[in-house]
Amino acid sequence: MTPPTLALTLTPAADGFHVEYIFDTPAIPANRTICRLPAVIVGIPGAPVRAADLRVTDALGPLTLHEEDEPATGSFTYRRWFADRDTSGPVTIAYFAAVRIVTGNTKNGPLFDLRAEAGGVSGAGVTFLALPDFPGPCAITIEWRGHGVSSFGEGTAAFTGPLQSVAFAYFMAGPVSRCHAAGLTMYWLTEPRFDAAAVASRTGRIYQVMCDFFREPEPGHQVFVRRHPYPGIAGTAMTRSFVLGYQDCKAPTADELAAVLAHETAHNWPKLDGDHGETSWYSEGTAEYYSIVLSHRAGLLDDAQFLQLLNERARRYCTNPLQGLTSAQAAEMYWADQRAQRVPYERGLFYFIDLDAKIRSATAGARSLDNLVLTVLDRQRAGGTVSVPDWLDLVAAELGETARSDFEAMRTGQRIVPPPDALGPRFTLTEVPDHMSELGFAITSLESRVVTGLIAGSAAETAGVAEGDRILAGPTGSDVSRGVGTIVLKLQRGTRTLTVDYAPIGAETSTYQWAPC
Repeated sequence: MTPPTLALTLTPAADGFHVEYIFDTPAIPANRTICRLPAVIVGIPGAPVRAADLRVTDALGPLTLHEEDEPATGSFTYRRWFADRDTSGPVTIAYFAAVRIVTGNTKNGPLFDLRAEAGGVSGAGVTFLALPDFPGPCAITIEWRGHGVSSFGEGTAAFTGPLQSVAFAYFMAGPVSRCHAAGLTMYWLTEPRFDAAAVASRTGRIYQVMCDFFREPEPGHQVFVRRHPYPGIAGTAMTRSFVLGYQDCKAPTADELAAVLAHETAHNWPKLDGDHGETSWYSEGTAEYYSIVLSHRAGLLDDAQFLQLLNERARRYCTNPLQGLTSAQAAEMYWADQRAQRVPYERGLFYFIDLDAKIRSATAGARSLDNLVLTVLDRQRAGGTVSVPDWLDLVAAELGETARSDFEAMRTGQRIVPPPDALGPRFTLTEVPDHMSELGFAITSLESRVVTGLIAGSAAETAGVAEGDRILAGPTGSDVSRGVGTIVLKLQRGTRTLTVDYAPIGAETSTYQWAPC
């Protein structure tokens, strides 16, 4: 059967994209979705497109559209548009998608939204492309009126694939600069303060290692770099690409960027099919695991660097006050509290370290976690789906029914303690005393800029923080979730300005750390 065709043309402007496409498909019945676009995706607003903005025609002339918001999920609120008559012949859709305005107070998060920067625009298709709700493959072309680059490369692209691949592609237009490294190209609009060539080179090396390990059939990815006005570094994986966001006034180090991009690079391969809240332990856990383990295997990290990265994550895991949440509870809080966002990262990492050790032990080293992850990938490449129950069947085939109880313990927030030799005979895991990380007041205060939910007797209160203080300067929620050693706050209380600092420590606990034998 010949797939439908979608011919997309993008015309960049200083404040957004003029979007036009022709969708050649059998008639779309009345009151069925013509196209849809998230009004909100993971807490980030989509382009403010409404029915009056859409110009839609078919062989019979203009179509009058109506709109409605679909029920919200944990990640999306889709807005859909439909007509009161069947379509006839190819459907042409045209509209303008405006950029999102961001400031220094915008919350750091996934890099989906359409932004203006340095005379250009960039963003993920999912926040500005109102696409048909068609699940099967399409013959897709992407053309530019003006200079542009996407996850599919520079200029015109033509391929057959699902529309989701376009939705989760990244697009950048304007005065784009670039540098090439092994297997990938890095693009940016603002000249970065860090050494882009050095970062691209380091990312290219781990990319090649991962392509070899995951048996990538079509090497060649894009890296998009975006400057933002608020604190923090962020990375987001897209179709055949990944995006790096950074704050220009605080230039990140090459090590920081290499770690973020290694994680995002790994996201190109391991994933399970299903809702993000049910599968994030797998996608984030494997990205953490393979970004570190494959770098170490390839000699891109020495033993000291390898242990440092793992021990940082082990401490986050053991001291995160939300690590005891169930996966479902963490998913509910995921986009409201950055500490909940960290739960699947460290929980998944520890689960995979423990699972790898158990499989190696059960098979006398003949098999490992690698075999299962590559089996999942092979099934998906062959057109199949692999869900959480399918994953548990694979693990149970290696370890028996204890695999299911181990998974349930992880899912319900019980602490995972790998065996001392989980990383091999050269390293050992030890338990050391520590304290839970405790900000001392509601983490949402760092966004509202007003202290609320002050905990009586906390280190914050002891240091002099008071309920209702206005926060003039301080860490981000992302900083807190990653375990900063000292909290420094500049506060305003009435007409008085004061600075307080304290260690964000709470109840006593223990942390697991690796060391050379």
